[in-house]
Amino acid sequence: MKMHMGYRIVPCLAALLALVACGSGQMRAGAGGEGEPEGSSGVAASNGVGMWRVVRDALDSTEGGMVDVEIMDEAGFGQPIVAARLQVPAGWRTAGGIRWNDAAECFSGQVYSSWSASSPDNASVLEVLPGFAWQIKGTQIATDPCPVATYRSAREFLEAAAQHMRPGARVLDYSDWPELVQKTEEKVRQEGVPLGEGQRRRFEAGRLLVGYRAEGVEMREVFATVVSFMSLGNKQDGSAGRLLAYRAPNGRLDLGFMDDVVASFQENRQWTPLAMERVKGNVQRYFTTQRQGIDSWHARRMAEINARGEADRAAIRSQTVRDVAAIRSQTHANTIATNDGIHARTIDGIYERNTYAGADGNTEVHSSIHGGQRVFQENNNPYNAWSTDDPYAQPADATELSRIR
Repeated sequence: MKMHMGYRIVPCLAALLALVACGSGQMRAGAGGEGEPEGSSGVAASNGVGMWRVVRDALDSTEGGMVDVEIMDEAGFGQPIVAARLQVPAGWRTAGGIRWNDAAECFSGQVYSSWSASSPDNASVLEVLPGFAWQIKGTQIATDPCPVATYRSAREFLEAAAQHMRPGARVLDYSDWPELVQKTEEKVRQEGVPLGEGQRRRFEAGRLLVGYRAEGVEMREVFATVVSFMSLGNKQDGSAGRLLAYRAPNGRLDLGFMDDVVASFQENRQWTPLAMERVKGNVQRYFTTQRQGIDSWHARRMAEINARGEADRAAIRSQTVRDVAAIRSQTHANTIATNDGIHARTIDGIYERNTYAGADGNTEVHSSIHGGQRVFQENNNPYNAWSTDDPYAQPADATELSRIR
């Protein structure tokens, strides 16, 4: 297991800044300038073309030219250092950077991007969002701290990410990105990233186009990523180094802009090896501590077995197996809860919102931190929720919600 995890994180970290390849040049149209075709179900065609061919119209992304910007790691190594550079339209505002959480057990949660660039009117936004690593369900092992998920393709991961960030969003189209896969493979070969004995690796890249309404405005958003799938024996893992998201009102989304950003993305070759060594050290410490804890516990239990005599040994061995299984199960459960919590709080922070428990107890309601401190949800229309600072508000047809995050 120790060898497996070591070989797993090296190629995954090498792909951490995988969105550096040149764009395909095949997506230069505006998305949804005329709305969805009449009679369309809003679901992508199986050949992954569909909406990518809509005529370019009413685009605002790059009219003023592109300028260089930096994604900074302000505190990861004692002083600010540039993690990556890319280009965005002139006049766009940037915020955020690289964040560290050395205590995260799964390596993908230890270093992550939380960065955005927005147009002057805040209608168009580009985001570099945290990546995610997972064990593929049915192949997981208890000592691996990364969460378990069912995603077996880049498309499945992107659709899940889109629904997590934009609940109820309609999938309009999906396109594989073979050119980005090729560039990623070339980059990994050039850097000499090794595979362990018997280990296999493949990359997938894709772009997902979704539509949804936000504050009464029909929106279009593209999600893009590169996913690395690793396998060793029956064990299978997936990891996306980062998630790129670009949204704009319907008619203003320039799909070619996504290509331009990806083409301009360059990691800082001074920062990358520092980040890789730091994450590798964190992972090594985690498994060393785990191994020492298990060995120490096992030694104590074996001493107890010897002290109690031969008659009790069979019963104690049986209990030992159950105890170890419980420890591993609890570790896995805690890891999932921690990763989910960090990811949810990160997304809330990016969108400057608080999260409230819906009146039915099963849904979540989001409210801007710039709104009122009290949030109500209409009893007969759960989609209608509002905030207020009025301390005496007691609407008869609504329920006041409780903040959960």
